[in-house]
Amino acid sequence: MTETDVKTHAPDYPSLPMTGSNGIPPRSGDGSAKKTSVCLAICLAVVLAWFSPWWAGGRNLAPLDLANEMMQPWRGAGEPGIAKNHFVSDSIDVVLGYHMVAADSYRKEGWLGWSDLTYGGTAQYANTMALYDDWAMQLHRWFDFWTAWHLGLIGQVLLAAFGMVLLLRGRGANVVWSSCGALAFAANSQFVTWINHRFALGPFCWVPWILWAIDCHRRGRRWAWGLVPIFISLAFLGGTLQHAAMVALAVAASWGEEAWLAWRGRAHLRRQAGLFGRYAVWGILGAGISGLMLVPCTDALMTSNKLGLHFGLFAHAENGIYPQGILQPLFNLAAYPLQVFPSALGRCDSMDLLKLFKSELFFVAYIGTLPTLIAFLAIGRKETGALERLLILIGLVLPLTPAVRFLYQRLLLLFLLGGAMAFVAFMGQSADLTRRKLCKITAWVSGSMAALWLAGSVALSLFGKNFLIALHQRILTAASGSSFAGCRKWLETRAENFTGDLFIWSPQQAVPLLLLAMALWGLGWTASRFKSRRNTGSILLATAIVLEVTMFAARWVVWADPAKYPLFPETPEVAALRANVGRDGRVTTMNHLTEHLSRTPFVPNTLEAYGIASITGYDSVVPNGMVMPNNIPVDADKLGRFGVSHLITWAGNPDVPPGWNIIWSSPVMDLYSNSLALPRYVAFRTDGERDGFLNGAERNFLPVHETTGKQNTRHLEIPSEARWVRVAENEDDGWEYRCDDHSDWEPVLRARDASMLMEIHHPGETTEIEMRYNPPLRRLGYRMTGTSLFLLAAGSVWMFRRKPQTAISNS
Repeated sequence: MTETDVKTHAPDYPSLPMTGSNGIPPRSGDGSAKKTSVCLAICLAVVLAWFSPWWAGGRNLAPLDLANEMMQPWRGAGEPGIAKNHFVSDSIDVVLGYHMVAADSYRKEGWLGWSDLTYGGTAQYANTMALYDDWAMQLHRWFDFWTAWHLGLIGQVLLAAFGMVLLLRGRGANVVWSSCGALAFAANSQFVTWINHRFALGPFCWVPWILWAIDCHRRGRRWAWGLVPIFISLAFLGGTLQHAAMVALAVAASWGEEAWLAWRGRAHLRRQAGLFGRYAVWGILGAGISGLMLVPCTDALMTSNKLGLHFGLFAHAENGIYPQGILQPLFNLAAYPLQVFPSALGRCDSMDLLKLFKSELFFVAYIGTLPTLIAFLAIGRKETGALERLLILIGLVLPLTPAVRFLYQRLLLLFLLGGAMAFVAFMGQSADLTRRKLCKITAWVSGSMAALWLAGSVALSLFGKNFLIALHQRILTAASGSSFAGCRKWLETRAENFTGDLFIWSPQQAVPLLLLAMALWGLGWTASRFKSRRNTGSILLATAIVLEVTMFAARWVVWADPAKYPLFPETPEVAALRANVGRDGRVTTMNHLTEHLSRTPFVPNTLEAYGIASITGYDSVVPNGMVMPNNIPVDADKLGRFGVSHLITWAGNPDVPPGWNIIWSSPVMDLYSNSLALPRYVAFRTDGERDGFLNGAERNFLPVHETTGKQNTRHLEIPSEARWVRVAENEDDGWEYRCDDHSDWEPVLRARDASMLMEIHHPGETTEIEMRYNPPLRRLGYRMTGTSLFLLAAGSVWMFRRKPQTAISNS
């Protein structure tokens, strides 16, 4: 059979040049809106099936087994249990707390601004990790906690799938490959591993929509011009500043595709300048619309950087420009081929072999074995579209540069996006001979490796007993430094799982290998002469890929039974804190030095769930306040002046310093009171009393009573003789006060210890003070958002009023 004959038997869907020769993506090749609706229906059915443990089984997608089995005080005094996934411990001490704080603030005050629950007070609305401005977070305004949590997740996964369907259909893919590519992208490994945090899913579920809107505009659909900045802003609002930068890179890749095609078409410099200007306008408007998040979050990041406190930028600084040392890029590069079959790299309840490559399982890049392999191969295929090639190269190359210090290996998201598109393009445009050759080579290589693995497994089972015992013990020894090292049963289970997974017949390895065989079988049939077999092969391959990403997700995601694993349940320790600390007190925590996560009661941020304030915290961006988060003292006198009334630590801690008096104890927690603690709100009669107090020399003050219990507004009842009022919370721009309804709002002053200070201008007449949090950066961000929306509306009207250009044929 000749090459001509082979191409004659190509699949019965059109060739998929991802852009036409004129640079404009082709219209959907086989298609009607009805077929696109079929794709959307398929994706909807699969995504609902993925989330059926919630809507059909009543389980919650959260690692609550980790808190209730292995963390204090929720696991209690018994032997620690076993949790499925310890990698996502941040979900317990950070992410769930963010959502609970948002839900509480929306319910009580209608908006989220300030929080006094961590670090002695933070501009919570500017938290770069919490994603408070994402649409999914707003669901807590109208639904109960778990309904809002899951509806947000389902909505984001559906957005990712639906956006890819529209993008791929618009670029010529048929029903099977549009659905397959969309589902593979919607369940890609970066979405899955960060699903609780939503760092990846929140912004990148919108990126296919951005690219689709750009494609529509390039086809002459003027209504799409205004959609591009809208989708860019939604992507920015859905993620961290890091992920906003990655969204910008994806948009830049789209510009690069157009610029390249225009250059190949010998476009004039004027056209190139216009092209650049269009993308610049889209980017500026998108950033402007998301100004309500970008302005305060960027300022918070810069503040932390000036103090040397931003953990992402300053952690591991001794290792140089790479977080894991100068050899990190070489090790990371060596790990790339292993992304094709991540089951061999370990799992969350086993060991993490990617650590040997100065990475970790959080940074697996996987969309199914064959799609991931084809994504790598697409770099060298001349038929690969410019956009896919750019996305893949950016996603693979930038993590090997010093940019990884700032953006981490999360940049692999771009590789996965481009890889999913490249796979669909390959299946649509490649010749039978190409697919048949890929199938044979992949089958031969994987079969040979499987045969060697089988032989090694047999030999290990017959003669490797001593080796397995030694390996098991070595794993336990190496894990002794883990912050969960106190969970012995869990360590044993992980070691057993790892040694068991060395054998090819382990379900961890056998099931993915069977799915790979199924995928290769389907790939081979897509090159058949017979139409029925080709169609069957396509469905077989697509099904195998969806099963692969589903299985990867099932091994990572935790579905918790709320009856067995409740969300931050009431315990005796919680009752003791409510009774002794209450809403007016504040705690500090002494962590266990070696087994922090398994022994320290209420690891930082978890007290947010109970409304108990702490001077400690855990965030990537931290305030310039009363104490430096990386150097919190345990001195009772100093902390007492910051309103710290109690100390909590693990039961029997022998290193609690003087000044703290034990008042309550349980088998898992000791609670100490601070005899030197001062109220959070105090007043002074004179400047001398104020200065003596702030200098630490005197403790003369008058009592002040706060009556609202709210975060963003305060009502203080003060003695009539008071001249100064001090609040033991971090001063922040935006705090204002006034002494009566007729006076102007004045900014709160910053005391020398970074607490809040207010001057009473008419002592003897004032007995009440009203405070409010009205941050200027929030106002500036909203003005920027409003202005950008106006400019977007004006630009859209102008685009519609422009004289329509002659449509360019794609035939």
